[in-house]
Amino acid sequence: MEKHYCVVIIGAGIAGLSCAKYLIENDIHDFIIIEANNQIGGRCETIPLMEHQIELGTEILQGDQSNNPLYQLADEHHLIDYSNNEFDRDDCFHDEDGESIDEDIINEIRTIYDEILEKKVPTYPYENYPDSSLGEFISTELDQYIQSKKVSLEKNEIDQIEKVIDWLSKQHSYLNTIGCEKLTDVSVQGWNSFEHISKPDQSNGIIKYIQGGFSNFLHIVFGNKIPNDNIELNSMVKRICMYEDDQYVSIEIIGKNKEMKTYQAEHVICTQSVGCLKKTMHEMFVPPLPYSKQLCIEKLGFGTINKIYLIFSHPFWDVDFNTFNFLWNTTTEWKLTCLENTPYDSQWCKSITGFYVHHRLPNMLVTQIGGEAATYIETIPDEILTNCFQELFDRFYPDNQIPKPKKLIRSQWFNKTSTHGSHTFIKTGSNTHDIKRLAMPWPNQPAKPLILFAGEGTHERFYGTAHGAFMTGIREAKRIVELYKKDLINQ
Repeated sequence: MEKHYCVVIIGAGIAGLSCAKYLIENDIHDFIIIEANNQIGGRCETIPLMEHQIELGTEILQGDQSNNPLYQLADEHHLIDYSNNEFDRDDCFHDEDGESIDEDIINEIRTIYDEILEKKVPTYPYENYPDSSLGEFISTELDQYIQSKKVSLEKNEIDQIEKVIDWLSKQHSYLNTIGCEKLTDVSVQGWNSFEHISKPDQSNGIIKYIQGGFSNFLHIVFGNKIPNDNIELNSMVKRICMYEDDQYVSIEIIGKNKEMKTYQAEHVICTQSVGCLKKTMHEMFVPPLPYSKQLCIEKLGFGTINKIYLIFSHPFWDVDFNTFNFLWNTTTEWKLTCLENTPYDSQWCKSITGFYVHHRLPNMLVTQIGGEAATYIETIPDEILTNCFQELFDRFYPDNQIPKPKKLIRSQWFNKTSTHGSHTFIKTGSNTHDIKRLAMPWPNQPAKPLILFAGEGTHERFYGTAHGAFMTGIREAKRIVELYKKDLINQ
């Protein structure tokens, strides 16, 4: 006999967990969360390592109590770690010839870049004006700067400026959380719709980590409030069938032991990533999603950012240094000797902008890689990838004796079937109206919404963020709660 629930929540990420917690707080306990993985968290995943924790996904809290509800929850549970300050050590900037780049040039270009992003980009008209790409807008501004410099600088100095611009475009604090392949994919108008709640320097250098890691935060704030019987792990949703005339939804599930089962629900709340919806929407929903909703899913961008951790027996670098940055020549081809006689290409390397020392583990270096390069290196085995990073360090920092890392740990969000990437962004050709359309219930009838949508990709101002996911989970739970409150009043 099929099980019947008031609400089935698909996904135990932050959106699904916040939705469930809100339902419980409002006396709706007849729900089940279906989670494909063997743990809660979604794109928040903490790994214990040497009495510390490393994060494969979300790591820091943005903003403060006034503008981030996750920050407020972490503070209420005394989980915010203020003890880390990574900005009192030096940064190294080398090009691929091993030459040091003058930090004065870095600071000058960074100031110009910040001004473009914070003052000029926001002036781009939103309504009744053709959309442009963020990359084109920034390039136009920077080209003017370069032209003004060509009058007084030598060619090698201009080359250095171009290397710095390329480096900033790939790792600027505002830009390296998108996951797109290139900034020309990003809509200026969409970018302006995003609300930044933190400065790039994270409040004068204080980065706010979570004590015990983000997974610990989720278990304390959400997991301990939701009974185990209300969460089914290792269960994949295969199909969602809406019966509008009969006012219920049928959900076909592949269980932990590959058994097929079917649940019925008054409401289904879908918190899958935009990447998952892109991959599965045509097979998952019966009848098919409305064309307008399919179109907005197709138009929105969904990128990949992967983290890579290199663990060494001991630091080979000076303890006074915090970052080792790679500034690439923008015109030359690049080949790694360790990839010769392998099926792997070397061009992904140019998406590596450098490494920083882990804030807790002094023998660990960390980097992030985004876009198509991030998806490509998921195909490269750990052993080969470790050799690649050793060779890169040898090339950019030849004065150091670079040992081979003893271990590599990384995320692989693109090939994870429950995510197919990591971050939503607004592509050129799409806009916030696409996010709003995705967030609409189906059918869009306040009296009885059957299938609802949550997740970071459904928040028009905080897409791509953990706090955006949290807010959307509560938003959809409120729809359900308000619906049943009206029913009680009308009885």
